[in-house]
Amino acid sequence: MDLASELEALQAEALAALADISDAEALEALRITYLGRSGRMKALSKAFGEQPPEAKRQLGALLGQVNEALRSGFEQAQAQLRRAVDQSAIDISLPRAVPRIGSIHPISQVAAEVERVFTGMGFDVVDGPHIEEDRFNFSLLNIPEDHPARDAHDTFWLTHGRLLRTHTSAVQARTYAQQQPPIRKVVLGKVFRYDEVDATHDNTFTQVEGFLIDRDIHAGHLVATLKTTIRAVLQRDDVELRLRPSFFPFVEPGFEVDVRIPGAPGRFGRWVELLGCCMVHPQVLRAGGIDPAIYSGFAFGLGLERLTMLRHGIEDIRLFNGADLRGLRQFSA
Repeated sequence: MDLASELEALQAEALAALADISDAEALEALRITYLGRSGRMKALSKAFGEQPPEAKRQLGALLGQVNEALRSGFEQAQAQLRRAVDQSAIDISLPRAVPRIGSIHPISQVAAEVERVFTGMGFDVVDGPHIEEDRFNFSLLNIPEDHPARDAHDTFWLTHGRLLRTHTSAVQARTYAQQQPPIRKVVLGKVFRYDEVDATHDNTFTQVEGFLIDRDIHAGHLVATLKTTIRAVLQRDDVELRLRPSFFPFVEPGFEVDVRIPGAPGRFGRWVELLGCCMVHPQVLRAGGIDPAIYSGFAFGLGLERLTMLRHGIEDIRLFNGADLRGLRQFSA
């Protein structure tokens, strides 16, 4: 068989084989057989190169035609296979995939409720920086230089005398320097302490700081504010509050407040420490340029995680910052 007949036979054979191809692997194998480096088209091209000049002039056009026909045929076969895959990618008989809807974090949910309660009582919601100065976090709050809270095992110290704020009371000091009474503020924000993490403690948590400065403010106003807030957020009127004397440098006198939910399972049926509070220390007022002979006020610091645990009966604080989304998805409703 002469070279022209071989070229024509090769073209007819290859195109016939392409018509029966049904998958990509078989198509690639066929391409290598005919158009690969050691394929049959390569062998005929080599034979063409050995022809005399007169024969080359006659066979050149045919060689180009066969080569183009084969390449075009393989491209069309590839396109057809891709269309078949695209059309079969969607099975309309399958049930519809229901998208998973996200949810607001339980801490954020309770924080929004706390803000609504306090704004309803005439408080303004404010915040301050997470990276704080010593004077606002300690000095202006009547915390002396030798106080244990300043130690590195309690506080995350940074450079140049700055630190990660250990309480939102730092916003008190900032507010007193900028505003004279009457003052009604509530702060919700992250605080950082060098605590060992366990079921009820974390080194990063959210604190609610409330403070009110005006004429003739006394502890009764504080107790009424706390009862209103806690019972509203926990959505029950039978929550019991207990005040225990305690010492905090920035209040005088000082109290710790425990709460108990009668009939609640586990630890929440017993007394649980929730916050520290009482009347703002006169020295703190003086440091902020407020005359304690004219004005008085109360302040409290409340752990929002612990309040959320009471609200939802959560036993372990590590749920809030953990990586297990199953614990958070239950709040999507």
